[in-house]
Amino acid sequence: MTDRLDPHVFRRRGFRALRRMTERQRAIFWAMRFEETSYPELAERHGISADEMQAEFTAALILFLRTLREPEPWWRRLWPW
Repeated sequence: MTDRLDPHVFRRRGFRALRRMTERQRAIFWAMRFEETSYPELAERHGISADEMQAEFTAALILFLRTLREPEPWWRRLWPW
């Protein structure tokens, strides 16, 4: 069995993970992953310490990875879109 997810499944679970994050976690996660912003710069942008910023990013990353591993709900077999 492979560990790779179908792109549709990955996108669906990724969006679900982003919806579950707090507004700050989402902004930090997005900036760290897609804008390649540094910890100190993000901490200054959000008005928090670098340690708090790192904790927020860690929480967002854990939530994202847990959501990716969740099994699909039973009704997805009936409505795959």
